[in-house]
Amino acid sequence: MALAIERNQHTMLGHRQNFIGRSVSYNTAAWDYRGRTWAVERPADGEPARRCTVTCSVCGERLTYNVHSLAATRRRRVRRWIAAAVFLVATVPVFGLIALDPSSPVVLSIGYGGGSLTFVTSWGLALSAGQERGLVGHGSIWPGYAKHKLFVRNTEDGRWV
Repeated sequence: MALAIERNQHTMLGHRQNFIGRSVSYNTAAWDYRGRTWAVERPADGEPARRCTVTCSVCGERLTYNVHSLAATRRRRVRRWIAAAVFLVATVPVFGLIALDPSSPVVLSIGYGGGSLTFVTSWGLALSAGQERGLVGHGSIWPGYAKHKLFVRNTEDGRWV
């Protein structure tokens, strides 16, 4: 499910507290973030992105983000979903190369390597499309456990996601 975005978004800049993931169950780790909240007011639709500088309350580092309007954020999500779909569709013919000459090591390496690469690219783009908040900078939408991470309040249950 895509994150809900609002014109006035309650946001938290979190600072990762642990270098190694805290074990929560078998083969699962959790990362603890601490930070401060602030209200982000998005520009009106049709206006260019606005720059916003926030100081991390834990380490004091100043981070600059671009804040996009609601319409621009939706367009960014749609572009990522389209790119993910294109890469996923491209996976089929690349793997299909193997059917042309399954005995050739070159065809096998291109087929398996290229097919795997296009599939992983599609997966990464789909993950980033689902995390698009319209607050861009410092790897804020890519999956992973960065030193600083942006969280938004989920309007349904009040959790920070």
